[in-house]
Amino acid sequence: MPFENWMWAIWLGIMIVMVIVECMGPALVSIWFAAGALVSLVLSLFSLIPDVTIPWWVQVIVFVVVSAITLIALRPLSLKYSKKNNTISSNVDSLVGKRGLLEEEIKPFEPGVCRLNDVLWTAISTNGKETIAAKSVVEVVAIQGNKLLVKKVEEN
Repeated sequence: MPFENWMWAIWLGIMIVMVIVECMGPALVSIWFAAGALVSLVLSLFSLIPDVTIPWWVQVIVFVVVSAITLIALRPLSLKYSKKNNTISSNVDSLVGKRGLLEEEIKPFEPGVCRLNDVLWTAISTNGKETIAAKSVVEVVAIQGNKLLVKKVEEN
């Protein structure tokens, strides 16, 4: 029995492995190769018909071409529709860049209290190691959880 008569088992195995790998991860990684293996599997089944032989190297070329075409054609489309935005915008983002008055001193590795828009916020310095005195003017650089990340504004 020629080698080509057993290629269907190899393509089936490759397809199953690729589907399992795809199921294990969150991103579309191997589904393209599963599609190529499926087409090659169907092609290899023709070798089971008497007097019909499709060489194994033709099946491999079909596998590579189909996998490449599905990858190139469908991956950008799938990324476009599956792209998730992990950033949750809120009104608190509008505080970045604003200036506030430090009510309590910020010490190394110890937060202080900042008054911003008549609201008291827990504030930490940008590097976490500097001391910023009370009554200093600070600028909000970022928001970390429920704390303001601030830097001292140099007064002229």
